[in-house]
Amino acid sequence: MTNYQSGRVRLARNLKTIPFPSRMNADMAREVIDKVWDALSSCALKDTLKIIKSEDCDKTLLASLSEKHLISPDFLKGTLPRGVIISEDETISIMINEEDHIRIQVFAQGSSLDDAYDTADKIDNLLSEKLDIAFSEKFGYLTACPTNAGTGMRASFMLHLPALTMSNSISSVLTWANKLGLAVRGIYGEGSKAKGAFYQLSNQITLGATEKDIIQRVNLAAEELMKKEEMVRNTLFENNRIRLTDKCMRSYGILSNAYALSSEEAFSLTSDVLLGISLGIINNITTQKLSDTLFLTLPSSLAQSGKLTDSDPVTRDVLRAQYFRENLNMGKRKDD
Repeated sequence: MTNYQSGRVRLARNLKTIPFPSRMNADMAREVIDKVWDALSSCALKDTLKIIKSEDCDKTLLASLSEKHLISPDFLKGTLPRGVIISEDETISIMINEEDHIRIQVFAQGSSLDDAYDTADKIDNLLSEKLDIAFSEKFGYLTACPTNAGTGMRASFMLHLPALTMSNSISSVLTWANKLGLAVRGIYGEGSKAKGAFYQLSNQITLGATEKDIIQRVNLAAEELMKKEEMVRNTLFENNRIRLTDKCMRSYGILSNAYALSSEEAFSLTSDVLLGISLGIINNITTQKLSDTLFLTLPSSLAQSGKLTDSDPVTRDVLRAQYFRENLNMGKRKDD
């Protein structure tokens, strides 16, 4: 099954003796960055980690990290010094001075968040040994936003739900998830819209539940959503085999031959091709290869590639199409 794109576990933590980021000054912000980095200096992970400071890099690099979900869109908007600690394989990202002092993020592929939680918990323990973390016996971990208090945890899955989208069943999914204390949002979380039938499923309740309870709830809900998607997907294919095959193959044809592609169009076409792969209609490219290509061609990632010599949107769309042609093994046009 190819519904899962990635899972993420995020833990929000704050230092007891320093005001929340919204009340800090620049010197306080730099102090938090140094404290967090120093706290990790003696851990086994240190050699696999690097720190990127907002004051030392350009906005294009940060924007590319946001496109890959390594930092949040809100991280980009901050004016105070911020930092992000990232592992070599980009499965760990620790944002510093976003809404909270520390936001530990661990990413995982597959149908379970258990391993991601275990890693996030280990990092949390490492930091807690070195730092004085804000905690209340009554309310749990204290966070800048009350909705994150308690465990401070957000557990989420990025899911690809094309059949539920095509059948106009997403509204009922939203209602179902809300009753379970969960949320279904766009791929960049709260306030974002779905692109190409990609959605983020996450918990809304952090207070009054244990971290393991939250992980289990999100795991089970994601599994249930996968079953719903698979059932609707198979029904659509059985009842509309020709039309659905045509749709997937047309999208594959455009994606592998187009000379210019907008970002929105790339998401939509990629979604159709991923559906075709899952149904066995398309078998000469893997889900991973296609997904990797999509995220390589997002605007800021293209700018970071070194191949984009012109910021003009048309030039960017041409380069995006070239990436897809090459990675879908359809070769280059003579005028490339």
